[in-house]
Amino acid sequence: MGTLLLTSVTGFVGSEVSVRELGEQRVESFSVAVNRKTSSGEQQTLWVRVNCWNKLADVANGYLKTGSLVQIQASWMRPSAYIDREGNPQASLDITADRLVLLDRVNGDAPADTDQDMADVPF
Repeated sequence: MGTLLLTSVTGFVGSEVSVRELGEQRVESFSVAVNRKTSSGEQQTLWVRVNCWNKLADVANGYLKTGSLVQIQASWMRPSAYIDREGNPQASLDITADRLVLLDRVNGDAPADTDQDMADVPF
């Protein structure tokens, strides 16, 4: 039997979606803030860098904006690091999205749900 890693991240988009082309493939990247409160009441934020490929990249580019509430399901992640605005090193995770669920409500409708197989469905 092979190995498997599954993760789900729900949070708010913290950056504009950026586009890159790698050969014939497109990747859209954006960051998501995942917040929690510690037992002492301090808020902690983990920034997750999300990469959406090809048709899922089109969905991300067309519908996401800073502040959007999203849920991402992924089967791969890796640790990363960045320098924050104050110049301090911070930890991050990079994930490759397999499924993207848009949790913002548009005109009172139910949240939109998509994955790579359904990326062509208009919503």
